[in-house]
Amino acid sequence: MTKFLALVSVNLRATLNAMRFGAGRRGNRAGRLSGFGALFLLAVLGLYISGVYSFTFGSQLAPMGMINLIILIMPVIAVSFGLMFTVFAAQGVVFGGRDNDLMLSMPVSPFSLMLSRTLALYVENLVFTVFVLAPAGAAYLVFGGAGGAGFFVVLMIGAVLLSALPTLFSLLIGFVLSWVSSRFLRRGILSTLLYMVFFLLLMGVIMRLSFAMGDLSRYAAGLQGAFTGWGLPFLLLEQAACEGNLLSLLALTGLCLVPFLLVVWLFAGRYKKIVTSMGARKARSDYKLERLSASGHRAALLKKELKRFFGTPAYFINAGFGLILLLASGVACLVFRGQVREFLALTQGLLPVVPILALSMAFLLSTTEITASSISLEGRQLWILKEAPVSCGEIFLVKAGAQMLVTLPCLLVGVICAAVAVGVDVGSTVLLLVLGLLFSGVMAQGGLLANLFLPKLDAPNDTVVVKQSASVLIVMFGAWGLLAALGFGYFFLFSRLGETAGLLIAAGICALLNLALWRLLATVGVKRFRDL
Repeated sequence: MTKFLALVSVNLRATLNAMRFGAGRRGNRAGRLSGFGALFLLAVLGLYISGVYSFTFGSQLAPMGMINLIILIMPVIAVSFGLMFTVFAAQGVVFGGRDNDLMLSMPVSPFSLMLSRTLALYVENLVFTVFVLAPAGAAYLVFGGAGGAGFFVVLMIGAVLLSALPTLFSLLIGFVLSWVSSRFLRRGILSTLLYMVFFLLLMGVIMRLSFAMGDLSRYAAGLQGAFTGWGLPFLLLEQAACEGNLLSLLALTGLCLVPFLLVVWLFAGRYKKIVTSMGARKARSDYKLERLSASGHRAALLKKELKRFFGTPAYFINAGFGLILLLASGVACLVFRGQVREFLALTQGLLPVVPILALSMAFLLSTTEITASSISLEGRQLWILKEAPVSCGEIFLVKAGAQMLVTLPCLLVGVICAAVAVGVDVGSTVLLLVLGLLFSGVMAQGGLLANLFLPKLDAPNDTVVVKQSASVLIVMFGAWGLLAALGFGYFFLFSRLGETAGLLIAAGICALLNLALWRLLATVGVKRFRDL
């Protein structure tokens, strides 16, 4: 028991220290605070999502006397988002950790190792679920729901139980995807495709639910009946919290904990065999003597960067999600251009369409942090890159260029489709594309510079690097700060000179930032890279 508790403590501290600043300092107070910062951001996200939706739904449901539906709707959102957050960690942390050989060689059982890693996933889901259900409970009480303090206590007990569901499905989906991808030669790209299919299915379910909730007065009457079967856990929670039904609470306990504990027990009992079989590599016996193609060193480095990006699911989804949304939103605007133009007609030309497009485009680009973890992902192989007969400037150029190469087609398709849908002229469309390219350059170079000063070369897996690196966090918030400054400057200063002139000034600022960042990379960046 002592060894298990020590292992749990180590895994939890490793989770909290995953965002520590610097590469070699362990156990310091700043590292612990940065780890708690990750949990804090997760809690803030849950509070924001739940606060907006819960009180919006409450204002519509209260006049109809159906305020109980909040306690059906918000747990679904909590479980769905929790599953989306942790399914990658289940594959990368539980089944694909780089330190599996080291951990399995320690004097602890594979059973204990599996339990400790599962607990880390559960804690992440628990934090998010609690901070989604708490505002939902507050909205329920504010809009006249019955139960008082007893209702809130039962709701929090339900949060503890429901957190087992996304953890359970994360383990199952992560195992299936890991097992399937380990059986194919191009396992990285296959894993990315499988994750994309899963993600699109999940987003489709969430969007369908959102559309159904857009007019609750129309769907509310049949919404509770739609939860029969698949939504039984949520119905039991609603009955236990809103009606004080203890039998429903007991049924919810069994429905959530029994499958969860059973799956964990099955995986934990065979954990060593599972992780070793997934890490095994089969030797080929069908080699053929063929002519090898030759390429330059820049092309080889670029190919390696692109292969890593598209072949690492956590990297592709987390760092490229904004590009996916940019592409999808542009195509959606073009497909539904009739509805878009009807909405614009209702505004009677009062909306500044081009600046809003520019702001939306820049926000999606600000979530693209490919270079912010590209140095960290080199890991133990960084010395190979440092010893290669390639200059630091060429390495930086290739890494930043890889992000620009991935961004360019998404930017072209997304912006052009959106511009055609809303009727923007050719000149403004070209200006939007130029502004998007310059902003992407700031993101690429800024991310690379941040990762040089805040590398994470000893992460147990790629998921930790991509999702929980301090460099990624700093670049994201820095980009949002730049976006806020440009937006404020445009709407309160630059726009006085005209729409085109205002956007040109914003583009000029981005161009100057690109020059400054490249100068920093060529001087302090080179020195920092040599010191790594």
